[in-house]
Amino acid sequence: MKTISQIFYKSVLSFFIILGASLTMSAQADNQTISFKVYGVCGECKERIESAALDSKGVKKAEWDIQTDMLVLVGSSKMDKLKVAKSISKAGYNSEFAKADKKGYDKLPGCCQFVEGADKH
Repeated sequence: MKTISQIFYKSVLSFFIILGASLTMSAQADNQTISFKVYGVCGECKERIESAALDSKGVKKAEWDIQTDMLVLVGSSKMDKLKVAKSISKAGYNSEFAKADKKGYDKLPGCCQFVEGADKH
């Protein structure tokens, strides 16, 4: 025969297991992935592009590929690719959605001030 404390313990444990599972599923459902082209030429560009993207609301992860110029973002539903592109443009980089801000571009090191199609290094 089960005691009241054993029944209570199992009920509380079951509640927390169900609560944890539902929170995990809710968090996963909120994530979205978007990608777009951002033009850069080197590892320093990669750091600045990813950092500018991560400063945007809702962005949880940013990965820029130097060979393909593709930026892949993972974030919440609050993430907006046009706002991310604007943030990156302020850092001095062109993307398929926004042209580089002149002030940001002028602050880039000489090797990062490039024309699209420049050699990667």
